[in-house]
Amino acid sequence: MHILECHYHDNIRLLYNDLIKKSEYDILKCYQVDTQLPNLQKFYTLQINLNENLNDIFKKFAKNTRNEINKCYRDDKLLFLINEKINQKDIVEFIILFNKFNKFKNLGTNVNELEKSLVRKKENIAFFKAVKDNRIVVFNVYFVDNNRARLKCSVSLRGEDGKERNLIGRANRTLHFEAISFFKEKGYKLYDMGGVSLTEDKMGIDSFKSKFGGILFTEWEGNCPISMKGKLFIELYKIINKLK
Repeated sequence: MHILECHYHDNIRLLYNDLIKKSEYDILKCYQVDTQLPNLQKFYTLQINLNENLNDIFKKFAKNTRNEINKCYRDDKLLFLINEKINQKDIVEFIILFNKFNKFKNLGTNVNELEKSLVRKKENIAFFKAVKDNRIVVFNVYFVDNNRARLKCSVSLRGEDGKERNLIGRANRTLHFEAISFFKEKGYKLYDMGGVSLTEDKMGIDSFKSKFGGILFTEWEGNCPISMKGKLFIELYKIINKLK
């Protein structure tokens, strides 16, 4: 099975038509592309235009979010660490933290698949940490391509009391602003909040992401069959999932 991965393509129809003619691949695996193709599903996300002035971007944040960030800078004495040169040790460190977070939050994430994805894309990953007293408070992972920085996943410390949970909340908001500032300075055009579900069970996460003033966009994701072999594989996969 020959699979081609494609992230954030702004003319996916042209690529799709070209692949059909060449018959080199069986499946086109799409992440947040601009047009619906066979078997792709809608993907909603919030994006911030990094071409805008940083002060204007900050002003679009919800008032409480701005206040929390200002308080964090003023009072919390956090260290913000950025790593664009990711190695296997870095990935293992994150996966250990994420595995505990995944179980605690009952996220249901396939951690093995996540680790494989990070290893496969390590040249296009950036790690951002908020650290206090040598402890990681928040750890965000971004997929990057010099145009778009997209939040892939995040881990936060488990708060033991209200004071610590408030600190974690401030650190989380401020780490996003640190990332926005960093990627804007590096010349990126878009800051992508990594998707919103628009469903009731995810209202808390969606609400948090909406407080950064991003614009809602609809993109497309999924496995698009290119060859007959790819079509048969996808249909078989659907049947197996129905039987589970």
